[in-house]
Amino acid sequence: MSLSDDAAISGTAHFPGFRRSWWPMLLLFLAANLYSIDKAIVGVLAEPIKHDLAISDVQMSLLLGLAYTMFGAVLGVWLGSLVDRKVRRTLIACSIILWSLATAAGGLAANFQWFFVFRALVGLGEAVITPAAFSLIADMFPPHQRGRALGTYLIGATFGTALSSVIPGWIVASNLHLAIPGLGAIVPWRSAFLICGMIGPVIGLLFLTIREPARIGMSRPRGATSATFGEKLRYLWSHRAIIGPIFLGFGLFYVGFVGISAWTAPFVMRAYHLTLPQFANTMGLILLIGGGMGYIAGGIIADSAIGRKRGGKLAIMIALPIIALPCAFAGFAPSATLALVTLAAVALATPMLNVSMNASVQELVPNDMRGFSIGLLGVLIALPAGAGGPFAVAYVTQNVLAEPSKIGMAFLIVGAPCFLAASACFLFARRAVLAAPTPSIRSVFP
Repeated sequence: MSLSDDAAISGTAHFPGFRRSWWPMLLLFLAANLYSIDKAIVGVLAEPIKHDLAISDVQMSLLLGLAYTMFGAVLGVWLGSLVDRKVRRTLIACSIILWSLATAAGGLAANFQWFFVFRALVGLGEAVITPAAFSLIADMFPPHQRGRALGTYLIGATFGTALSSVIPGWIVASNLHLAIPGLGAIVPWRSAFLICGMIGPVIGLLFLTIREPARIGMSRPRGATSATFGEKLRYLWSHRAIIGPIFLGFGLFYVGFVGISAWTAPFVMRAYHLTLPQFANTMGLILLIGGGMGYIAGGIIADSAIGRKRGGKLAIMIALPIIALPCAFAGFAPSATLALVTLAAVALATPMLNVSMNASVQELVPNDMRGFSIGLLGVLIALPAGAGGPFAVAYVTQNVLAEPSKIGMAFLIVGAPCFLAASACFLFARRAVLAAPTPSIRSVFP
């Protein structure tokens, strides 16, 4: 098999069609909402969590990053391989139930150590959803429709990110203290974790109602032994001139993106002396508009004539880190509203990058390597980006600038080099695509 046979089989393969795909897509949309809420809520509530648990910025960065990403970094490739071999709807159902219960349990954590454990379990559950969801979508929609399908699914993540600001903001503003048997009334930030974690198990169980789509575009005939771990690595290594800089660029972009987005709420609170309820709705609206526009535009552009031509998706990807760059200068904005508008640049660029990147990976590898490849990508960026981004911003703020209110300057020091380097990586990847023999690369970047 060449880089992928998807383009060749898309005209003859039997994809389920809208009548069978709308229900799985709706559940995937809701799942994306859930994982974004449960992932981002820690950053939104970072200041009250820090105060209640009596921890430092660097410790908080470990909860924002390392705790969430550690299991994905260690087990991501294995989880991705499970997606390639097992029933994906069942994996998704179990993962949603796990991360939702762990989110709720985080609201009851007595100290930093227990909170770290529960965040690690959230990360373990959410490490499954991305490779499983992308694999399902690739078997429900032909290549020329996948950009829009991925965009539709990922818009759910935008809604979730926006709600992760709005819901805690409302709970804190309402001073909501839930009464827990044996514990009494708990503070609002803990109430937010419990409320957000209680919805997930219902959505998880609903996934058991969908029909698993047939796998299309396998690397081997049906019934044959699946590709081994080593064979999958050799396949990716044989295309390293393209895959290497794409993966590296994506990881660098995410170091800047995760580092800045994880500390956005503390930045606004410290730099502009606002409480969470004073800006939560504005931040949620800006994230919703920016992210929603990003996924809609990203899906359309990825499926357009520009995205379908040779090197087209990579040309788009070269531009996107530059579009995100203004967010690194948020610390120079004269007001909190203008700072949030500046930060919307990365909220717009990241969804577009996610669509082009993941549409490319789905086309780049055979069906039974998609989960593995997305899992490997998660491993390669989990610690540098998921853990390293929040830690880098915290370290620069606490140890280099030595001033908590200067977190906006840390955005510039960490974010700007990462975005510029990411754009350069995508440029190198595109050059490799254009230099490669046309027959071997056309199916990936048509």
